Amino acid sequence: MQGVWDWLAVNPARYLVLISLVVTWLVCLAEYQGRHTGGSGWLTLARISVGSIFTLITAVVAGFFGGVGAFFGYLVLQIFVCVVIPLVWVD
Repeated sequence: MQGVWDWLAVNPARYLVLISLVVTWLVCLAEYQGRHTGGSGWLTLARISVGSIFTLITAVVAGFFGGVGAFFGYLVLQIFVCVVIPLVWVD
């Protein structure tokens, strides 16, 4: 388990991606369960809105600790996690 924490500590942006994955998973589960009770998609809309801001924060942190390549890599990764996955899951 120590190896996992050491890997996460290399770049703090990895923690932010892990947090995003957990939040996206919880939002997607809530929307999926809400589908049976007439859910409207407001959770997904909120996730995308807040997620887009969190995406920029993560990219800046990654760029600070890892350079320009890390900035764009984490930017694309967070766009996928915060925008694409919720849209595909709800649709």
